[in-house]
Amino acid sequence: MASPPQVTLMDKLMFVPVAARAITSALIRLATRPFIGGAKANTYFKDVVFAALRTNLSLVSVGTEQWMNPQTESNYLDFTKKQGFQPDTDVLGSGLKVYWLGPKSAEKILLYFHGGGYVLSCSPGHFQWLFDLQNELAKGHSISVAVVGYTLAPHGQYPVQLQQAAESLTWLLESQEKRPSDIIIGGDSAGGNMALMLMSHLVHPHSSVSSSINLSEPLAGALLISPWAKFATDDDSVRRNQNSDMVTPEAAHRWSSLFLGSSALDNYNQPILADAAWFNGLDRKVGDILVWGGGGEVLIDSIEAVTKILKEAHPKTELVVESNAAHEDFILDKLLGYKGKNEGTELVENWIKARL
Repeated sequence: MASPPQVTLMDKLMFVPVAARAITSALIRLATRPFIGGAKANTYFKDVVFAALRTNLSLVSVGTEQWMNPQTESNYLDFTKKQGFQPDTDVLGSGLKVYWLGPKSAEKILLYFHGGGYVLSCSPGHFQWLFDLQNELAKGHSISVAVVGYTLAPHGQYPVQLQQAAESLTWLLESQEKRPSDIIIGGDSAGGNMALMLMSHLVHPHSSVSSSINLSEPLAGALLISPWAKFATDDDSVRRNQNSDMVTPEAAHRWSSLFLGSSALDNYNQPILADAAWFNGLDRKVGDILVWGGGGEVLIDSIEAVTKILKEAHPKTELVVESNAAHEDFILDKLLGYKGKNEGTELVENWIKARL
């Protein structure tokens, strides 16, 4: 496993000018929002925050953004302490860590790959959303969430994350003796990309991945939240929704370059390149597939396109587009402190419940 990111003094110093410009962008948006047209976030508060985030993500270096965001393990331990429950972490053979929300003895497992452009850790917002989701689902079912603490780029680059996705699923099947039909795989953004890579690996074992997975039956399902299916930023939705989302082309280019390293694009790491024939047989590996996208996010055109490809090969693929919602909107709500559920969370809860 890679060691934690090495942050230089310059990375820390660069936080100040970037933060100043982000605050300036927020103040300008706060003052001008009532007078401008075009796409906007679905609340005034998020619209202002997104303006700051867009500036930050466009200007920040990878060293600075990884310094600003604590590692997944730190976030997990802080979260468990605040929630008052005992942390439970498993270390797999390679050193890969899996963080539990709920008892590992549960009958059903959501194996989850977090988003963050493959560069950012699993945030407190992710843990809060997943914790709330597990608590709601556990009211009538035996289910837990296993969060995979995969290696962040550039310290791990493709196909490292695919190897770790395959390792975590193999570990659940073999070491934890879970049945495939008791496992749902899921992820948001880059984690959605990771889940898609794993699905490709199930039908076309990757030559560089040691874990070849033989399933006795299909997995219960796959949950893809705002999946990152295309790294290029030439879709119309990138222009159309540039002011209603927080993801920017600069961030997408930085993250995808750090993730890919010297590797070429292929059907695994950029699933939009695949055709329906590539996914033939996926219905024998994965049960139902739910794809969620926000109508106001910059990735929505590629999300709709990759869902069309999946559905051709796997008819039990469903796409839900939430009007005016941003990239992984309901997860971001938790990070921003919003209470309660919104439309996306209720949809995910009901979809999972129907498959338990």
